[in-house]
Amino acid sequence: MPIEPEDDGDDHATSLVLTTARLVLRSEGAGDRRAIEALAADPRLVDEVLPPRPGEAVDGANFVVIAAESGEVIGQVGYRGLAQTPAPVELLLWLRPEDRGKGLGTEAAHALIDHAFADERVGVLWCAVRVTNDGARRVLEKSGFQFRGSGMLRPPSSGGAFAVERFVLDRRNWASLKAWGAEDGSPAPDAARG
Repeated sequence: MPIEPEDDGDDHATSLVLTTARLVLRSEGAGDRRAIEALAADPRLVDEVLPPRPGEAVDGANFVVIAAESGEVIGQVGYRGLAQTPAPVELLLWLRPEDRGKGLGTEAAHALIDHAFADERVGVLWCAVRVTNDGARRVLEKSGFQFRGSGMLRPPSSGGAFAVERFVLDRRNWASLKAWGAEDGSPAPDAARG
């Protein structure tokens, strides 16, 4: 059964909306929390979902990911400022397991990266993924992120620390990848092209 946002009177007409070929990324409203919480409760996601957890505020931008064709909420993306790292912004993304392996994560990431870099104050994006999350690592690599090291992360909503790999993407590299894609007719940057 599809999980859809509840109608709680949220006025989505004033929400920020990003669209791609197959997705709609809409600013998260109060009515979306039930759908996001239901998706995040999937036991297959418990060890994968890094902040933001459902309902947590993000100092930056936070979007629900909606499949354009069905209208179903399928995940969450966002970015937030980082006060304790040398980079200003961290990218956050997750999709329900049945929508992985279809290029949707990369599609959502590219829309979010474009949106983040539209803000002239954002020069660098960081992202941390669990070392066991091969799919997330592929999304980052296909989006032009470069490996910067490994470490441990202890999110406030988790019971303990876990191993992560950290990746970075700067505005100049993103612009180069987009220009490269435009020259060869590709719809979006793909650093893994061979």
